Amino acid sequence: MIIFYNDANTIKIDYRIRSGSFTMEGHHAHDSYELYYLFSGERDFFIRDRTYRVRQGSFAFVEKEELHRTIDTGTSNHERIVINFTDALLFGLPRCGHNGVITLPPQEQFKGEAILRELVAETQGDAEGRDVMLEALLRQLLLLVFRAQTKSSQQQEHQPSAVHRMMSEIASYISANCEDSLLLKDVAERFFISPYYLSRKFKQCTGFGFAEYVQLVRIREAQRLLRETNLAMLEVADRCGIGALAHFHKLFKRISGCSPLQYRKRYRA
Repeated sequence: MIIFYNDANTIKIDYRIRSGSFTMEGHHAHDSYELYYLFSGERDFFIRDRTYRVRQGSFAFVEKEELHRTIDTGTSNHERIVINFTDALLFGLPRCGHNGVITLPPQEQFKGEAILRELVAETQGDAEGRDVMLEALLRQLLLLVFRAQTKSSQQQEHQPSAVHRMMSEIASYISANCEDSLLLKDVAERFFISPYYLSRKFKQCTGFGFAEYVQLVRIREAQRLLRETNLAMLEVADRCGIGALAHFHKLFKRISGCSPLQYRKRYRA
């Protein structure tokens, strides 16, 4: 296992080889971009409202503040690298990526993996100009990935199954209607399935329990409103479907680790 931060704290590199089955615990989102690469094995990767199948040689790109989680597929053992980086690394690049899975063309895949191995090797030493080299390598890799992503849209191709596609539709519905009631029985009826089936398959396909995901989506929307608007707390709570202000504060603090007011002040600062 290797976890490395550069001196400017604009890059984090997390390289691991895992044995046996593994599914991420808890929800996960952050204010940096994420680039994930699978050297070996197979994983399901849930991002925002869609599940992607990630296979050996594939990248996954996650935008800032997006809810995501990797899920075991029943294939034991995997080797992966996760790189988190800030906007500073995107300066001058022709475009930023978008959520999804990217598989490089065969002629580019070797190049991409070679850059990743070089990044890992660079973190192990203390050579002069190490952070400059890391930034240069990462920017080269990002350009390679973004170019491949613009050439082909692979979102549907990487959906593991029809059930995953249905659960992605339900997750999208939750995200688009988080201000509504969103009871399990009502959502199940809307999609012509039983509440039991929805509860079981949603957890299996996304890694989140149904009620847990609804809460997380609502808090992510609250965070967005706190960052981007001057709405009063009561209106923020109402717009994200929580309503009762005391419950909103309690839930927000449990998930975000701070109060709504502290969150707004931090991002305004």
